[in-house]
Parts: sequence; structure tokens; C-alpha cells
Amino acid sequence: MAQMRKYYWPLWVGLVFAVVANSAYAMPAPEADKVIQHGLPEQPEALVKTTQALFQEFVKTKNVTSLIFYSYGMLRQANHFSAVNDFIHASEYAKTGFFYLDEAVDSHDENPRIRYLRARIDAYLPAVIGRCVVTLDDTERLLKEKNVFEKAIVEHIEYMRYRALVNCNQHQQAELLMEKIKTQTAVAAKFLSPNFHTEPELDMNEVSQVVIPLLKGE
Repeated sequence: MAQMRKYYWPLWVGLVFAVVANSAYAMPAPEADKVIQHGLPEQPEALVKTTQALFQEFVKTKNVTSLIFYSYGMLRQANHFSAVNDFIHASEYAKTGFFYLDEAVDSHDENPRIRYLRARIDAYLPAVIGRCVVTLDDTERLLKEKNVFEKAIVEHIEYMRYRALVNCNQHQQAELLMEKIKTQTAVAAKFLSPNFHTEPELDMNEVSQVVIPLLKGE
């Protein structure tokens, strides 16, 4: 569990708010909107309060974005517990976070954007967390989607699948996929980090094709 603390991708980038702020629709989930604007709080007590508010908002509105952010909040709290060597609470909170992240996908099984956000988290976790099998299934399904994502998002999905293959010790398949990725020069430069577990921030393609449509209920 100690390894978990460094690996959750930074969802709260200013780019998200910049796009949302210029979108012509009212946010149906104000607590989720706050997370988009300001990110999850760093201070533990504030993080607890925000996470609880997100869950209450989900119960009231059934807005899946609130549920996803709630799961992120629980995982973030697991990170805090892990950092102080409270591994019992770290494990409990991580299990809860993953449970609700999976629940968000399972209850919206036909929504590829929600599945993408789960894969985006799981793909950058260390192998010991054991989520590579989930990522392989998610990326396989996402790559079969037609007319949902543009090329840039498909490239993200392929790289997430590569990472999952490595973590699941399917090295031959991983090497074959990496050869394909390397033929796309721009893609290789963007994704190939010297630190395997350094997750990139959301880019404009992810914001416009995944986050914003999801917030709009698509």
C-alpha cells in the first residue's frame, strides 16, 4: 500500500476549468464543479468534508461525475493514510475507492467515457495493486468502440493497454504493441517517460472528448 501514494494522476488541471467555464450549460452537480475548479483539497480534514459532500451529492442527484470524484477522494485519503504508515485505514479506503470506481463503470456499462476514466487511473498504478487485468478488459472494449473517440484518444488507450500488458507480465504482446506505438513519432515522444509510473496530466483531447461530454451527461 505504501507504493500507492505517488500514483494517482492529477485530475484537477486548470485546463478542465478553463473549458468548463466557457461551456454554455449549468453544472448539475455543484460539488463536482468545485473539484473541477479547485481540485480535491490537500488538507486532510477538508478532503474528508469534500469527499463526503460528493457522495451526498451523488445520492441526491445520481450524477456519475460526483461518484467518480468521490472514489478519487477515497483513494486520495488512502494515500494520506499510507503516507503515515496507517496501512489498515489505507487498505480500507483504497478498497472503498476502487469499489465505487468500479460501481460507476458497472452501472453505466455502455458509457465508454466512464470506462476511460477508470482505465486512466488503473493504467498508472504499480503492478502490485493488481488492477492490470481490469485495465486490459477496459482498453480492449474501448478500442472496439466506433465513432466515439478521435485518433488522439485512441493513442492514449493503446498506451494504457501497453502499460497493463507489462504489469500483467504479458511481455511479448506488450513489445508488439510498443513497436506499433513507436511508429507514431509524436505519440512515442508524448508517452514514453523515464519513470514508468509517472502519469501525464489530462490533455485538451481528454478534456474535450471525455470530461466535458461526461459532465454534460453524454
